[in-house]
Amino acid sequence: MIPKYRAYDSGSLCRMYQPEEVMVCDGNIWIIDEDDVAGSWIVNNDLNLMQSTGLVDKEDTEVFEGDILHHQIQTEYTFIVKYDKDKGRWYGDGLSRTYRIDITKDFLQYYKVIGNIYENPELLEVKS
Repeated sequence: MIPKYRAYDSGSLCRMYQPEEVMVCDGNIWIIDEDDVAGSWIVNNDLNLMQSTGLVDKEDTEVFEGDILHHQIQTEYTFIVKYDKDKGRWYGDGLSRTYRIDITKDFLQYYKVIGNIYENPELLEVKS
């Protein structure tokens, strides 16, 4: 599987670059130059890079690192998608409760992406 990325520009543009606009090569982040009619690639290493988990949520939305997922059946759970480099797996880091849970295809059938840590920082505030 070839890793897929999206990237957030938190500078003056405040823009999310989608996977077809982002490429990682030779330690650099490449994006399509919006100012170039030909759509040439330029290096911009000042972006927040988010890798795809290769999985989708209950609404078939692709899940990326930094996404915020939520579900409410009997209890409410909200967490941030992160990657554990030491164990080589994706996990959810709980917001409203202190917990850590492995993310799998079967697990995600109950969750929905409600935003991400860059575009929706208000979702990171824990309600008391």
